Amino acid sequence: MTEKQTERRAQIEMAAFAVLEEVGYKKASMLQIAKRAKASNETLYAWYGNKQALFSSLIKDNAGRVEKILEAAISNDCDQSCSLVEIGKLLLHFTATEKAVIINRAAVSDVQETGLLAGAIEENARSVMFRLLRDFMRKLERAGHYHFDDGTEVATRVYIDLLIGELQMQQSLQAIPPLTTVEIEHRTEQARTLFDRLYRQK
Repeated sequence: MTEKQTERRAQIEMAAFAVLEEVGYKKASMLQIAKRAKASNETLYAWYGNKQALFSSLIKDNAGRVEKILEAAISNDCDQSCSLVEIGKLLLHFTATEKAVIINRAAVSDVQETGLLAGAIEENARSVMFRLLRDFMRKLERAGHYHFDDGTEVATRVYIDLLIGELQMQQSLQAIPPLTTVEIEHRTEQARTLFDRLYRQK
């Protein structure tokens, strides 16, 4: 793919998200996205095939950016306890703020149609974030900050449960709004405190 095509795809995917935000997944159409991106409908179908594949591509590209940011944060050599808080903030920013909520709601809407969006989130976002966080837990244990009796796999799941829990599902059902910066900070500190009680080395 040429640089020009890559730039054009990015513009189309930005337009797709804008349409998704305005009208919701059910009402969003390839024609609306094409008009917003000032592209032909034929181009969108040639590149993506259908709107599910287009939104899946958007999820994949966003997840790739998140992965790079998380990798950089995890490789940071600052105080490990501090790092756990910062990584928690990143995780919540990418899973529980407005853009993430809009995408998650689209995935819920698509479950009975194709399930492609949920699959894209699982493969490109959740599984990647879990792997990176698990690697970080191993780093914490090797450094002597924590001890995980049941292994890093379980400790990683515990941390995610403490940090996120049912939040994404509640937000997808519109029971809870996207998190604010203050709420993210409070939730992250609380998760770290509870995690410390369970695993912190004395």
